Amino acid sequence: MFLGIDIGTSGIKATIIDERGNMCARVYRPLRTYGLEERKRELSPVQVKEETLRAVAEVLHTSPAEKIRLITVASLGEAVVPVGADGCALMNSIIGSDSRGSEELKEVACRLGEEKLTEITGLNLSYIYSLNKMLYIRAHYPEIHRRVWKYMCFTDYIGFVLTGEAVIDYSMASRTMAFDIRKKQWSDEILNAVQISKDLLSHPVPGGTVAGSVRKEIKEELGIFYDIPVLVGSHDHIFNAIGAGAVKPGICSNTVGTTEGITTVLGSRIDSKSIRENLISCEPFVRPHLYNTVAWHNAAGAGVNWFLDNFFGGSEEPKDQILAGLNGQQGQHPSNLLVVPHFAGATAGHMDEKAKAAVIGITMATGREEIYKAILEGTAFECRVILDSIRHAGIPVNKVVVSGGGSKSSLWMQIRSSILGRELYCSACADTGALGGAVLGAVVLGLYRSLKDAAGQMVRPGTVVEPEAEAVRIYEERYELYRQMYGRLRDINERLS
Repeated sequence: MFLGIDIGTSGIKATIIDERGNMCARVYRPLRTYGLEERKRELSPVQVKEETLRAVAEVLHTSPAEKIRLITVASLGEAVVPVGADGCALMNSIIGSDSRGSEELKEVACRLGEEKLTEITGLNLSYIYSLNKMLYIRAHYPEIHRRVWKYMCFTDYIGFVLTGEAVIDYSMASRTMAFDIRKKQWSDEILNAVQISKDLLSHPVPGGTVAGSVRKEIKEELGIFYDIPVLVGSHDHIFNAIGAGAVKPGICSNTVGTTEGITTVLGSRIDSKSIRENLISCEPFVRPHLYNTVAWHNAAGAGVNWFLDNFFGGSEEPKDQILAGLNGQQGQHPSNLLVVPHFAGATAGHMDEKAKAAVIGITMATGREEIYKAILEGTAFECRVILDSIRHAGIPVNKVVVSGGGSKSSLWMQIRSSILGRELYCSACADTGALGGAVLGAVVLGLYRSLKDAAGQMVRPGTVVEPEAEAVRIYEERYELYRQMYGRLRDINERLS
């Protein structure tokens, strides 16, 4: 049995998976995002810690009696957790989609140059990365910065809570913009330029490394009385890709959750020129000598939640029932609206924290059902922008496997298939992050020789969605309009900031 912890923007999942890839038990604990009214996006590390331990205790209580062989941790990238010498978080975590750090990015780029930064880190320059948030904290919360023992991401923070070891895997370290993906170590050149000591960061290790065993006091709190090793946590996009079966080049993992991520495994690094031109990034994979792309946008499920909160905020009906009703009212024809889903800025394709969402085409006849459908369409258009960028970088995309909560919506997947103009393979497993951790764990424990072998046995195919010919034709025309909208709105959004 494997226990997978998956920390996302909106909640924590604790899932038990057996050696055959079957889900045996699952617990979900929601998280609150703080600061939205001030255009901030924060998570509480205290809440993340407490809800993680509650979820683990609950899922262990409801699971079969068989022992857990390994715990895996995956989380959102970039979010910074300042931790004091007592091991406690010093403030809320500023997550990647929070635009704070954009001015600090300019300072880093000025000191080192965009080309050098990309060559060292494998990243397209963006405000989202952890280093920018650290520099923001130092500039605006100097009393907090003086007390920092370690700046962590959520994978190494929860790993530290469980084991007492401050270690971070190469994939998550690369999301900080302070890691040299060529040398697989913290970059002295970058850290010296911004005067951040690498002693303030967790020790980087390869993916698949065991951090240690669950501490005695945590075992007592969880009610377990045997040793459980904990794998060093990884970027959630990677575990989702593994859990979707995207373990070799050409297969693209598309995870549709609160945010949307697109990941594909690479046999070698992407060159810096392609990274900068296409605004995608490259990070070390969890197996030696492999890499993966990371591209995303910030508001897939988040856009749907915005719609529900603002159009159904006073309803006592559960959200699942509201969504089922909305889905049932949709016809086959595309909407007459165009939604640009930049509810939390624009990422891959533009990297503009000042970009804002827009709904184009509203008339007196427009109802909320049509706006809902157009939001689903807008997120799919944004996904196509990202896939176009990946292909333009010379990365093959032969098959797209969709996972995450959004993949369970047949309407959304049908829209997405028609907008992308290709078949979509929807994952059979609801928790690809936990399943991906179990697949990696099975390889680490020697149950399988490779990720490909393990995934072949543990990952099961789901449904296949075919594009609809007439919708493809209409969406192809709309996509050309969609590609124009960012440029037309950019100056207006700048003035509205």
